Amino acid sequence: MFTKNILKILSGFSAILPIVFFLLFLKRNNEKKLWVIFAYVVLSFLTDITNGSLPKDSQVKFYFFSFFTLIEYTLFSIFLYLNFKSKTIKVLILSAIPLFYILVAYSIVNKDQSKNFDAIPASLESILIIIFCVCFFFEQIRDMEISFIYSSKTFWIIVAILVYMSATFFLFISAVFLSQEERAAYWFINLISNLIKNILLTIAFIIPNYKPRPLDERPFDDELFEKPAL
Repeated sequence: MFTKNILKILSGFSAILPIVFFLLFLKRNNEKKLWVIFAYVVLSFLTDITNGSLPKDSQVKFYFFSFFTLIEYTLFSIFLYLNFKSKTIKVLILSAIPLFYILVAYSIVNKDQSKNFDAIPASLESILIIIFCVCFFFEQIRDMEISFIYSSKTFWIIVAILVYMSATFFLFISAVFLSQEERAAYWFINLISNLIKNILLTIAFIIPNYKPRPLDERPFDDELFEKPAL
């Protein structure tokens, strides 16, 4: 119990790190897509504070989590949209947003009174965002615009999102079948993934901007790229 409480405190306060370092290095973070993630970080921090003040068994929590899931998915989708070059993927991202809204609305209308967590929308959010993140890395591999992809702020942000969504996916989807006591026992997974996510976002806000050069302008040894003799 002591370890879990410490983890909960660390996870909660870790949300302050990306906020502080974003503002501290504001000049290098003054891009529209980075402001989208900053808005998410602030919203996540405020949500954690508000959630802690709500009664444990309050039915309000369901609507509270539903609203957060809706905004979280919207912000992640906007960020991904701004980073993709593929028009097809961009159309898919935009098309998925209203469909996700419909599902959230349906979940609210047909709410199970015995639950106070929006497990189905949260699970679908994880699936969609994971798919789009994987597509992003696939596009980066094909494009080869950045020689060292980890030099990009976008890389660290996408990794943070992917780690968080992947780690919590099975936790969220199993929440439908778990009691509140059982869910609480496994909630440390969410705390750890949230902590890792915030550390990765902090790294993204700290590193300097990377200006990619075209591949044909980068220095390299031509001999390393010669085709082997048959």
